[in-house]
Amino acid sequence: MGKNKSSIKYTASDCSKISNEKEEILTDPNDEFLMNIMNSSESVSCFTFDKSNKEKESEPVVYFDYYSREWKAGRYIGDVEWQNGKSKYYLSISPRFGREILMDMFAEIFNLKFTQGCSEFGGSSSFYIKILICYIWQQKLSSAIRHGLPRKKESKISRGYEVKGQLLVRPSVFSYNKNKTIISKSFEQTYDKTIIAIINKAYKILKNDYAFDDFSKILPRNSTDAIRNIENIAHSFDKTNVTEKDYQSISYHPIYQAYKDLVDFSWQIIKLKTGTQIKTSSLNVSGFLIDMAEVWECYLRSIIEKRLSLSGWKLINSTFTVYDKMFYKRKIIPDIVLEKDGNFCVFDAKYKTMNYRGIDVDREDFFQIHTYISYMQSRGHVLVSGLLYPVESENKDVKTDSLLFENDSTCRFLVDGPYINKDNNPKNIVNADFLGKLESIVKEMEKRYNGF
Repeated sequence: MGKNKSSIKYTASDCSKISNEKEEILTDPNDEFLMNIMNSSESVSCFTFDKSNKEKESEPVVYFDYYSREWKAGRYIGDVEWQNGKSKYYLSISPRFGREILMDMFAEIFNLKFTQGCSEFGGSSSFYIKILICYIWQQKLSSAIRHGLPRKKESKISRGYEVKGQLLVRPSVFSYNKNKTIISKSFEQTYDKTIIAIINKAYKILKNDYAFDDFSKILPRNSTDAIRNIENIAHSFDKTNVTEKDYQSISYHPIYQAYKDLVDFSWQIIKLKTGTQIKTSSLNVSGFLIDMAEVWECYLRSIIEKRLSLSGWKLINSTFTVYDKMFYKRKIIPDIVLEKDGNFCVFDAKYKTMNYRGIDVDREDFFQIHTYISYMQSRGHVLVSGLLYPVESENKDVKTDSLLFENDSTCRFLVDGPYINKDNNPKNIVNADFLGKLESIVKEMEKRYNGF
């Protein structure tokens, strides 16, 4: 008889040190498991929540920090595994600020209110993430079905002895001469097959690969009924796969506009296929992750837009092309750009450590945001800009903003962000002080620039 397979487990929080089962920090730069993870980022499924379709560069899931001589996790959370003969290695990466704060972020991004039942789910990091995805999908479904399942007009051609709808004259002439029948066209309301097929396929993936059955015990009845109806309707359709072209060509009637968010989210689930176990034959690495840098960016975008929209600021598309007609043309993509009367606020979200130390501001990040400022100044005027972090040290004595380059009186630059209250109970994100300060700075710079 062969020996049983052994399992070796590593753990970490995002952007933090990796340790083994004995809670020893891993310091061997040649650790085979971690090296394989570092070199096979394409082998793990990374769920994305960003609607802006940005062309973000991926980063390694783990890396070896030669300065501290330690292995560290990057910005992703979730689970990764590697099969090596009879041994299976696992790495579980949890959110460094805790699940409660992660839920706060999701609640803000997707306008959700999590039930007590959802907050009590345990399990591995990837299982918990999948539960959150199930919850978000269900909330989008619940919002969409208020006006019933989506329908659209479809034409129906009838051949017979009486007109049904509009008479098709020329075809009817030939038909009447041949067999004494006429041809007419009518329109009827039918279920939108493409939308329902996408929703149903996403539901099957959630059920088979995202532990939807564990989650279904807290489903409201209207969602359960809607899922049952969708399954029954989809069952009557042809067994054809929905293509990217079909998805892109969906047209939403105003009544069913709420389905767009649900369909977009469902399509992301479908594109991710089973959501697990995308393996490379050479390295045999698999996993399921979400990018906390993206979650942080979406969270900041949401709270800043809500606050500054009260003063007339609007969030705009932040993808721009420079040197468009040259062979070296590039896209620049600041994370958050707001516009009002030709003026701009430009921010980059940084999911990195911030304790108000000089070393917390990365050199490349610093020069990148100033490149964005320079470009936006060519399109109008930048009033406020900066780098926004999850602030981990509540230090009221540190000044976090100044004039741009300390001499531009019409543009303010800041390095700041919401305070992460991770040590107290309940754990939460304290953003009121940050948002109040940001709004005050924006109004001050508006008055200064306009000469008041």
